[in-house]
Amino acid sequence: MKETQVLEAEKSPVDAIGLEEPTYIGIDNCKICHLPHFDSWQTTRMSKAFELLKPGVRIKAKKEAGLNPDHDYTSDPGCLECHTTGYGKPGGFISVEATPRMINIQCEACHGPGSVYAEMMLKKRGTYTREDFMNTGGMTMPSPDNNICARKCHNQKSPFIGSGFEFDFENRKAIGTHRHDIKYIDMPFDW
Repeated sequence: MKETQVLEAEKSPVDAIGLEEPTYIGIDNCKICHLPHFDSWQTTRMSKAFELLKPGVRIKAKKEAGLNPDHDYTSDPGCLECHTTGYGKPGGFISVEATPRMINIQCEACHGPGSVYAEMMLKKRGTYTREDFMNTGGMTMPSPDNNICARKCHNQKSPFIGSGFEFDFENRKAIGTHRHDIKYIDMPFDW
């Protein structure tokens, strides 16, 4: 009995609702229901992040960071974690040839793998609750509190970030690096 209790305690919310572990599904699946968010994303730097890895792009910045501006970084594992979506994870980016749909910093790079969320939302047909969202296993809502941006990419691992740098989530969001204006939000944050 005790062994069963331990196993039950180790279950994730995904297990509790009987769905598989989440995998990455790509922005083309996200935009089906979140078209205004997709349109907003297309105007951000995140939608073009993979281009920065190509030779001859941002030459001055690469030189200042000690990088070779003529080098092709599009297959460099040290760069792919932050310039693609789901690198090395189920459903995520593998290579330009195998998974071109996963280049750039897409929705799931910050919000987590969306397969379980998408499946649940399709089953619920718009009648989901905040609890449903929280139980989708892997989905997150970036905020200054969890600062996923700094934990994942905007930190000392990047050759473009100097010591003492602190990522300011609200400021970066406000200047358009990550724009999801209220007119693009189709549900309240406190629902």
